[in-house]
Amino acid sequence: MGKQKKVNWSFARNMDVDAWRARQVHKRMAEHLKQREESFVTEHGGDSNAELMAYIQSKAKVLGRMPHPLELDGGEYLKRRLGDWRMLARRLGYLPVSQKRGKIIYKRLKEQEEAAFAAERRALRAKRQLGKAAKGKQPEPLVAGNGNAWKSDPD
Repeated sequence: MGKQKKVNWSFARNMDVDAWRARQVHKRMAEHLKQREESFVTEHGGDSNAELMAYIQSKAKVLGRMPHPLELDGGEYLKRRLGDWRMLARRLGYLPVSQKRGKIIYKRLKEQEEAAFAAERRALRAKRQLGKAAKGKQPEPLVAGNGNAWKSDPD
């Protein structure tokens, strides 16, 4: 039998904290990508195919290679509108982008969202601490760790 994953379980809330955090980051990623698509469509929805190809060409010149749709605002819209991405790369004179590149970009975007989510949680926790201090309660000390702040055990 394989090793079992250690679950970061919160008994106070009766939930798997790591799974909750992963769901929150996934929701944020989906919302972020959706907003990027919508803003691109509102700005460039009326552009011709030649103008959209010029947009991709300008991004490709900056990168020095064909961009992956995740690297572009409106990448999914561009794929739907202009057709096969591999054929588009060849038409523009670039080598097609690999699937591995997409995984790397998605991982980078996910890490950015995880960092933003962790910063928001830290700010929320600090705000609660200040609220407790303002009410006259002694704030409970936090132990620094891997992004999780756990209350220290009372002696």
